[in-house]
Amino acid sequence: MKVTRHREKILEALREWFRVHKEGPTLEELCVELGMQPRQKATVQRWLQTMRGIDVEWEDNAARSLRLQAGDPEAEPGLQISIPETLRYLATGLAEWEKCEHNERQRIPKSLRIGMSRMYLTSLLQGDEEVPSNLPEFFDWAKNPVVEWKPAAEIKHLSPDVTLIEDGLVSNFAEQWQVTGADVEKQVQEKILQEVLEHCRGHQLEDAYRAFRKLIIERPVLPYPEYRRLLSSPQLRPLREFLLQTYIDLVDLAAENSYHLCPRCKYVMRRRQDKTYSCRNITCEQLCAQLHLPPSPPIPKHEAETWKAVTPGVHRYGTIPGLWEIQLAETLTKLGIRVTLWPEIDEFDLLVEFSKKIRWAIDVKDWSYLDEERLQKTREKLQRRSSEFTEIFIVFPNEREETLRITVVRQQLEPSLGGLRLKLESEIISVAEKILEKRNHA
Repeated sequence: MKVTRHREKILEALREWFRVHKEGPTLEELCVELGMQPRQKATVQRWLQTMRGIDVEWEDNAARSLRLQAGDPEAEPGLQISIPETLRYLATGLAEWEKCEHNERQRIPKSLRIGMSRMYLTSLLQGDEEVPSNLPEFFDWAKNPVVEWKPAAEIKHLSPDVTLIEDGLVSNFAEQWQVTGADVEKQVQEKILQEVLEHCRGHQLEDAYRAFRKLIIERPVLPYPEYRRLLSSPQLRPLREFLLQTYIDLVDLAAENSYHLCPRCKYVMRRRQDKTYSCRNITCEQLCAQLHLPPSPPIPKHEAETWKAVTPGVHRYGTIPGLWEIQLAETLTKLGIRVTLWPEIDEFDLLVEFSKKIRWAIDVKDWSYLDEERLQKTREKLQRRSSEFTEIFIVFPNEREETLRITVVRQQLEPSLGGLRLKLESEIISVAEKILEKRNHA
């Protein structure tokens, strides 16, 4: 994964320089080493600023003080391709291809093309293994055990017998690894959130999980020096490999002369045909207009090359719903209530504690439609713990009331939800205020 588009080139030039010279180069000399014109020294200086304190250091106003930092054992590795993601693309593409009519099977599904391209790029990077270059070769390869593909060794507990194709059909393993949905790329990217959750639960990393969730919600786009610092921070270091998959180079999302961030979710906006910008999430668009949120300063192209951003799938399934969770937590906290986000590694969204006797469990749902089956699943998950809480709520943003009509339909739904109550965000805040008022009055 790239750090900046120029970091390795600068580091290589400096290493060569210091093999010959004891003192550091001037900016003009470094330009020559980089194959640039001396007049481009302002550009080189900007690049160096993004590396300062990480790869290089110098004394302000001291000539020839530029020096390389000591080797960093936590340095970000080169380009890495997630093998689990690659297998998800391959499994999904196979399942889609199998469902095609015979006269349509000459067209390779997009997810299968992506998976095969990622396999090919992995083989190029490792340089020691050939991979299928066309569809017939891939089908032959898919009949062999997955573990025979060397990169798959990084997947723990992978049975030596599993294949992607078994007896001419998509295998059970492939069916379990496929993703479904209209946008396969986003669905695959979403899987990283599930993998982080499972890893944290398996290793009891509650603080790391909470730090990861808050990071992708509050900082979906951030400058590289901050990203690098977070990779090595005590809280997030256990999830470093997941962060490397979660954040990509900002300039890889789109080619722009300047990058505009949504005033609400802080993610990169899309440019419309009329050259205005809109958030990738329609709710953000509506709220920005409704709340008259001022635009954020754009990031110029030359700076954007040193910024990182979460993948679109993580933004869609992690950042956007998390905004509502943090908003409710902050509102209740300001009232003087103790609130814990994602307690017990995301058993539910908010633990709200007024006292030892009054404790709420809250799940926040930013749904576009009411799904009774999903409500029942939430009920089953939380009802096992019902004796621990005074109330269990599913809370919906007020902005969803017009579509979901919570205040009307809950009368029909709640009797079958075993004590689970449906509330709007404003209603929950109102109930909390009344409890505090009653307690203070007493």
